[in-house]
Amino acid sequence: MQTLVHSVWPVRLFTFVLAALAAGSANFWVLKWQASPGLSDTPIALTSPQNIDTAKLAQLLGVSATAAAPTASGPGKYQLLGVIAQGTLGSALIAIDGKPAKPYRVGQHVSDNLMLHSVAKRSAALSSGLQGNPSITLELPSLNVPKTAK
Repeated sequence: MQTLVHSVWPVRLFTFVLAALAAGSANFWVLKWQASPGLSDTPIALTSPQNIDTAKLAQLLGVSATAAAPTASGPGKYQLLGVIAQGTLGSALIAIDGKPAKPYRVGQHVSDNLMLHSVAKRSAALSSGLQGNPSITLELPSLNVPKTAK
């Protein structure tokens, strides 16, 4: 009688590969199941900043169509009442000659010869053009914060 000697290593190798594939598959599905459903694998395209709706800006800053003249005192013809600074973009709420304040975007004409050049945290600059140096700088009135007793 003849006996064939079979090696056990091919069976062990096949079993190891099968177990590794099963573990990898289980790991994949567990991670996929735990992932947040709101996140997607698609890349997010960066867009330019959205335009500012100056009418809504005025409404948020408390200006209405029938608003009275601004009460804050300030030198000159122009008076800054509010600012939204957004990097190089932004809007400012400006009253001219005591009339009700209107919102203006950077680059928009405030009067015949001046446009809103730039805005900062508490100021706005007016100039004859976007390329020129600002000729008028308007600042918001200082905040009167009451001091707390210690």
